[in-house]
Amino acid sequence: MNWFFTIYIAILFFILTPSVLLRLPPKGNKYVVALVHAIVFAVIFHFTFKFVWERSVGIPTNMKINREIRHERREQHPQHQQQ
Repeated sequence: MNWFFTIYIAILFFILTPSVLLRLPPKGNKYVVALVHAIVFAVIFHFTFKFVWERSVGIPTNMKINREIRHERREQHPQHQQQ
């Protein structure tokens, strides 16, 4: 993990801490509020992590690149190939 991505996660966590940016539900007890904020954090992180990660490392993460990497590893270590 790189520093830019780590800082992104820390900032996201901070702004989604109850009563920093918002408090959902307003009259809920501390456990309900914590649970709702955890879900909001998870949803926002889920939909933004790939975008932020790609910008932070400068390369896209897609299936084609993953296949190329696996192919290169097989070529470097031929004993791991299936016969």
